[in-house]
Amino acid sequence: MLLAIDTATFRASIALHDGAALRGECTWEAANAHTVTLAAHIADLLRQTGIAVTDLSGAAVCIGPGSYTGVRIGMAFAKGLALSQQLPIVGVPTLDILAEGQPPDNRPLYAIFAAGRRRVGYARYQFQEGRWRAASEIALATWQELLPKIETPALVVGEIDLPGRKALESLGAAVTLPPSAWQLRRAGFLADIAWRQLRKRTRPGQTDALTATAQLTPLYANG
Repeated sequence: MLLAIDTATFRASIALHDGAALRGECTWEAANAHTVTLAAHIADLLRQTGIAVTDLSGAAVCIGPGSYTGVRIGMAFAKGLALSQQLPIVGVPTLDILAEGQPPDNRPLYAIFAAGRRRVGYARYQFQEGRWRAASEIALATWQELLPKIETPALVVGEIDLPGRKALESLGAAVTLPPSAWQLRRAGFLADIAWRQLRKRTRPGQTDALTATAQLTPLYANG
């Protein structure tokens, strides 16, 4: 059983995944209250699914980029859990989680997260070999700076505010915004990615938690 944690931006998400099915998931607007809400939501999810901390066999966490504080809260919790329970831990970038939830498409996908100060973080993805794969580095820009960099026709998905939607409207039909449910970054997809990575390890249950947590560091965007 794997616990996935994402507190990288103003929305937070957690999930429990047994390697075959998603057992439970919770996503909420944490704003600046990640510290207050995270542990409580995890306790509720464990109770509702009848799963104990001792049942966990792995942990996954979003490593950013995103909110400086938000990323660290999630990583601190996940690292503490991995150390205390001797669990293998997997770190996944913010936008990889968002891209994981999108259906196949031949157009490039621009995944977005809110970066503050009227900027967004973004990266371009391309669907290759059955999966969305990053085709650029993560960078920061205002919407007006980002628009000329979008290779149309394209998909744009993620934390898009009202000014962002108005800016994208200027590109007309050249840009498609997926349905609102697909715009949400969910820990269930973080768990899917983490299980794939754990299965590639020779002996996932024997991963040295101390080494894994020491090597796990936050990811920052350029810009």
